[in-house]
Amino acid sequence: MTNGAPCDLCGKPVDLHDRHVRFVKPDPVVDAGDIPASDVWMTDSDANASVMMQVNGIGAFVRALLPIHLTAGHTITYGVWVAINPDELRRVFDTWWTAEYRDLVVDGLLANTIEPWGLLGAPVTLRVIDPDHTPYCVDSVDGRMRSVLTDEWDHDLVLSALR
Repeated sequence: MTNGAPCDLCGKPVDLHDRHVRFVKPDPVVDAGDIPASDVWMTDSDANASVMMQVNGIGAFVRALLPIHLTAGHTITYGVWVAINPDELRRVFDTWWTAEYRDLVVDGLLANTIEPWGLLGAPVTLRVIDPDHTPYCVDSVDGRMRSVLTDEWDHDLVLSALR
């Protein structure tokens, strides 16, 4: 439900412009269909609350924040999953709830599709910006992903792509 006045640029309610969109699971896990619970490890019993997940035969994933800067000073922040090397999961887990968390840097592949760009599988670097939040997507060797991270995007284009 919205209570905002219409945006001067696009006409949509202003309070829809600064949003948080959280993916419950990584796309490869969703695409796999029904997975036995014994094949899934998560940091919480609920995937939506988990910050790490490992699924036998699919991979290891960590939560991250992906802010998209929009015109007129707005931001859409996606709570995404990032596939990481399964060998890195223990290091990430051992660091997550310690003082060293603030120095955590992890490389991986975006595990959710972000419309209107797609980007599933795009390489991304995660870094802790605020120790009270999950790491942020901060850089990429992929030009399209780097552009999404650093450029300002037409907010009507991005808002229209949200489901």
